[in-house]
Amino acid sequence: MEDNDQMMKILISGIASDIGFGAGRILRNSDMHVDLHGIDVHENHPGKFIFDEYTIAPRATEMNYISWIESYIERKKIDCFIPTSEPEILKISELNLFSIKNAKILISNKKTVQFSLDKHECLNFLEKNNVQVPRHGLVGVDDPIDYPIIVKPRAGQGSKGIHKVCNKEFLDIKGYAGYVWQDFLSTEDNEYTCAIFKSKRVGTRILILKRWLQGGLTGRAIVVNDPIIESYVNSIANIYNLDGVMNIQIRLTKNGPYLFEINPRLSSTLVFRDAIGFSDLKWWLLDKFEMQQLPFQKPKKGIEFYRGAKEYINFN
Repeated sequence: MEDNDQMMKILISGIASDIGFGAGRILRNSDMHVDLHGIDVHENHPGKFIFDEYTIAPRATEMNYISWIESYIERKKIDCFIPTSEPEILKISELNLFSIKNAKILISNKKTVQFSLDKHECLNFLEKNNVQVPRHGLVGVDDPIDYPIIVKPRAGQGSKGIHKVCNKEFLDIKGYAGYVWQDFLSTEDNEYTCAIFKSKRVGTRILILKRWLQGGLTGRAIVVNDPIIESYVNSIANIYNLDGVMNIQIRLTKNGPYLFEINPRLSSTLVFRDAIGFSDLKWWLLDKFEMQQLPFQKPKKGIEFYRGAKEYINFN
């Protein structure tokens, strides 16, 4: 791949999800010449409207997952593989893979993946590196000092499976053993999602969005310019020696920003971000293939977006 005009064959996983499908939408609507291949564990999704080819693939937890991916990449002559689900990202990172056959993989560096996907280890790692994080522990192992607290699964699920617990009795009867608990931080109207792209060729680019959730996803967001938050998330990216992307979720309190979660992948706001000029997926792809980068101007403070719906109809 020497320039942006050559046809690039790209395989994207998890295309039934907002992230995988969104990645396909971005590349399909871009000026890049791409042949898009999509995979998921089922076919009940609108991928046929975006992808040139799509099929069912094994789950990352199945024994034949890697061999299946290898076979598909070799058979279809794929140039780049973009895994979007956390189980796949974890599996590939554990195997220390940055390419499969002749296909390069868009995946953040191993340290970023390793100390992000496990929410408990993430907070422990950052605390040891002097980053301000909420008090935290494992339900059934470390007892909270004060209530209310937030409890959530130790791995995956994004903003799903999160519960506010107001006393120890409720914590005991609900069966949250093995969950992560964190101090409940301020109010919901002070939540921010911060997208970071970083590479040696491009440098560091950060977008801070104040957000309001809708069904576990960002339903509304506003671009903000906050030097304190930017310094905080930039320091975290440096601690991880980030090479790739990460999405940091924080609450802004009277004592400053507190991280409560990191996603070491593209996030559900990737289509919004691309529409306003924060094109981390495209930058990552062009950087990986050492192709000419797109011009960049930081999105202006105050830009606002809402999550809507789009219908896909199959008359066949």
